[in-house]
Amino acid sequence: MNRIAVYLNQHVDGVVYSAPTILADYATDRSILRYYPRIMAQPINTTDVRRLVKFSNQLASKNIPLPITVRGGGNSKTGSDLGSGLVISMARMNRIQEIDPRQRLIRVQAGVTLGELRKALMLQGLDLPVRGNASETIGGLISRNAIASNNTEPGTIADFINAMEVVLSDGSVAEFSQLSKSGFKHKLKGDTLEAQIYRSINDLIQRNGARVEEISHTDHSGYMGLRLVRSKRGFNLAPIFCGAEGTLGVVTEVILRVEPVFETPDYVAIPVDNAKSFVAVTKLLQQLKFTDIVFYDTELYNETSNIGKTSHFFRKASNDGYLILANAKDDSRGRRRRKFRKLQKKLPNTLRVIRANVDNESDFAALRENLLAYLNDSSQSFHLPLIDNAFIPTDSQADFLDKVTALAKELNVKLAVFGAVEHHVFTVRPSYTPSTTEGRKVMIEFMRKYLDLVYASGGHAFGAAPEGRFLAMLTQRYRETELAQIYGQVKQIFDPSDILNPGIKHEIDPRLTLRHFRTDYNSGVLPIE
Repeated sequence: MNRIAVYLNQHVDGVVYSAPTILADYATDRSILRYYPRIMAQPINTTDVRRLVKFSNQLASKNIPLPITVRGGGNSKTGSDLGSGLVISMARMNRIQEIDPRQRLIRVQAGVTLGELRKALMLQGLDLPVRGNASETIGGLISRNAIASNNTEPGTIADFINAMEVVLSDGSVAEFSQLSKSGFKHKLKGDTLEAQIYRSINDLIQRNGARVEEISHTDHSGYMGLRLVRSKRGFNLAPIFCGAEGTLGVVTEVILRVEPVFETPDYVAIPVDNAKSFVAVTKLLQQLKFTDIVFYDTELYNETSNIGKTSHFFRKASNDGYLILANAKDDSRGRRRRKFRKLQKKLPNTLRVIRANVDNESDFAALRENLLAYLNDSSQSFHLPLIDNAFIPTDSQADFLDKVTALAKELNVKLAVFGAVEHHVFTVRPSYTPSTTEGRKVMIEFMRKYLDLVYASGGHAFGAAPEGRFLAMLTQRYRETELAQIYGQVKQIFDPSDILNPGIKHEIDPRLTLRHFRTDYNSGVLPIE
């Protein structure tokens, strides 16, 4: 066994592994990259995490690199779950500590999965309304700042964090939550790393106040939570960890605010023939306060029909069409009925409006299964997550969708588009074969042209997740220098020894990343967020 693993096993309650067969399971995530770690640890408590981080920090002081990557469910699509040093798996830090249904608060360890959390909350009539699959951990959802539906307003998981416990880069523990003026002044005192962080971040915001206030709430790259640190309510460092991808500290425990579960979803499906109609209908749905608005490209169903999956919604749809799905989310049945009446009145008579009922509920349920079938059908090639959830402004969406269709035809690539309308995010999954040279050439050419199209449309590549390793490599030429420098200072303040997930965000070496491309893709079933 590796000598470092032997030493660490003597000092932690969990287990540290160095067997190649075990490490191979942690060499890939949902991205197209492969990094073999040197060792892997499964801590069982915060004290274990402290000892692991402190050890890495001590090695760094002696110029012996053992960088740390924290891993939840291994669901990252951009390689942020991968590292060549010490991978800390949160799989055994998965306890739900307590639920307070009266205050609608829940305290959990970071390794609890969204599926486990929802099962526990459902017994209390509560929910955490974030977009994610059941195997994602709470720490992972924070790491990518998962998008959410805060009642009837779109937001992110940051809106639901009451407090969090974090192991800092020197192995010390800090709790971050909303501070009053007096509480903030108290935090500034002392020589601890936590006090230094508070002073330095406060100074950074004061020096760059105007630019920090301009940070877009739709751009999940860098440290977008910096804009939320200082507000009228006080000072709160918790948001800065949302989307930080484990580069600032190790989140070990979180107190979350949760919401009452609404009644059974009241869904409506509307097929449209073209991108212009798509934009008109989705604008109307948002004006009428429909929520959970998603859409699927007709091509998705044309493809899945070849493997036995069909959709009654698309029997007569155009090849360039889209299916829009929305929820009349409201506690009041009367208000839901009024939403549907207004919708029917304002839509053209030529459009079908299909409201979910007992007779067609299986058709609505099949929509998700059809998407899963599409994503995981590799009979010809793969539909890999390369550039998911690009942000496109409303006014550019019709033109963007038409140009994506044209790009697919130009490169002779099959793809379908789907996404979340409230967050203005669009996902494309082009089909290609990564094991062939020609397939990889098509992949690179498509990504380059697709990103040019995204940014020419006034959008960006980070509409619902940060950049990680993979997207950071592709988007360096679009980066704003001033903001990148501010984010670099944030990283230096929290992690002066650069031991926490180095080599992602602004630190990308494209040549190094390219060497870690894999030509196979065998990661089990691709989930849906």
